[in-house]
Amino acid sequence: MRLNPDLSVNANDLDEFQEIIQFRFNDSRYLIQALLHGSLFSGNKDKLNAFKKMNGLENKDYEKLEYLGDSVLGLIVAEYAYHSEEIDEYASSNGLTIEGVSTKIREVLASNKNLKPVAKKIKLSRFVLSEELVNIDGKLSDIIEAIIGAIYLDGGHGRKDRNSNNNYSIAKDFVYRFFDIDAALGKIPISNPKGRIQELFHKTGAGNPCYKLTAEEGPDHDKNYTVGLYMDEELLATGEGNSKRSAEKAAAKNYLKSKDESTDTPEIMNS
Repeated sequence: MRLNPDLSVNANDLDEFQEIIQFRFNDSRYLIQALLHGSLFSGNKDKLNAFKKMNGLENKDYEKLEYLGDSVLGLIVAEYAYHSEEIDEYASSNGLTIEGVSTKIREVLASNKNLKPVAKKIKLSRFVLSEELVNIDGKLSDIIEAIIGAIYLDGGHGRKDRNSNNNYSIAKDFVYRFFDIDAALGKIPISNPKGRIQELFHKTGAGNPCYKLTAEEGPDHDKNYTVGLYMDEELLATGEGNSKRSAEKAAAKNYLKSKDESTDTPEIMNS
């Protein structure tokens, strides 16, 4: 994002970014605040204060808006969970609460890994207000959350009222436009792989898998166990751990990884 000689933000750049994110701010100060990285002016407080005054900003960077945006994103996910039977089934089969699954979904959506494509899609790095030589890649996900917060506060071009329900709906539209909430459930790290396997095999009537200790090494105070996951006599996967329980969990996790957790039909691996 370019600055004019008087430290105002270039209007053409603001317009371009709003076209990209498909949202027109009623008050562009919210957008400028969301894009403001702490490195701008390299710690020169006088210049930063002059910039803030020129652009009508309340805060020194995007962080307060990030906090707000994170909360709004959490509410959007919570509402999604309320209407999702799939989340109910996932929570039940994995021994989790709905709150726990919702939290994990929000963590997936807000992770750097999953926000990188969003940042790339909206060309965010081009528009962040920061010093040129500062690497902001690790902060792009935070700035996206700040943008959500800014959209929530603003509510959109042409709206003079401040109806929080409408503002929430508009922020939700933005999240649904750029975030794949439906796919987030499948990206949750495996927290109960043994339960997940039991569920998969139960759905298909394939029978009950079992875990067998195949090796045990080391002294009593520092043993390492190897466990095999079997269906009948066929080995599906193996896992290691410092207890039998952790080795069983590792075997289950390795099996799910081998299937990429994308099939509802367990397939027997040839040993």
